[in-house]
Amino acid sequence: MLTSTRPRQIQVLDLLKLIRPRSMREHHKVRIGNDFDGGYVLPDCALKSDLVVSIGVGHDVSFDLELAGRGAIVHQYDHTLQKSPHDHAAFRFQRLGWGPRCEGPLVDFAAIHALAMGEQPRRALLKFDIEGAEYEALGTTSADELAAYEVIACELHDFERLADPVFFASVRRALELLSTHHVPVHLHANNYQSFVLVEGVPIPRVLEVAYLRRDLDSFAGISQEPIPGPLDRPNHPGRPDLCMNPF
Repeated sequence: MLTSTRPRQIQVLDLLKLIRPRSMREHHKVRIGNDFDGGYVLPDCALKSDLVVSIGVGHDVSFDLELAGRGAIVHQYDHTLQKSPHDHAAFRFQRLGWGPRCEGPLVDFAAIHALAMGEQPRRALLKFDIEGAEYEALGTTSADELAAYEVIACELHDFERLADPVFFASVRRALELLSTHHVPVHLHANNYQSFVLVEGVPIPRVLEVAYLRRDLDSFAGISQEPIPGPLDRPNHPGRPDLCMNPF
């Protein structure tokens, strides 16, 4: 696709196929973290993670705390905080953000990954929520590095910008990268933001996606679960969750 050409509706729909959740045959889903913003619905093998890379800590660390309580070491990254908002013996906080290169307060994924693998984990998990900077950061990330993580939990932002051909191309590259060794198994819209129409296609501005590594399950095709599902909770408790059954 030429980056100077506005994406057509069929291309937008094709892009969304990359995050349509698949059904898992061997695993079931669990919710980790609190009941609102900060919690994620993931494959149950996430509970056995012994190393968590948590990028974009923010002020809610219920996700990190739950996995640390189960024995995981948690590498936390957030350059907007002085320190982790909660002390825990298993937390390894870095006042650094994730970017496309090591520069200023940012480090690339190669540096993050190298430090994580220094723990010699058996079952690693990656979680990131970096407020729209994920596409540029993923642009310099290796699929082979991502393959070291059994589960990936992420929040993807700014889908209202998909009509911009350059941005559309960066999102597609990122989603293709995430799908190289992993399969999307859960999808949920963050209701702090609304839907936007892109070439006539209604898309939430912010999406939460959970991935499971391909070798850990066999997949029975497109999931028929409702979106939101029974374990989902609205990020904003005072607003209704966003229905995405058309996905």
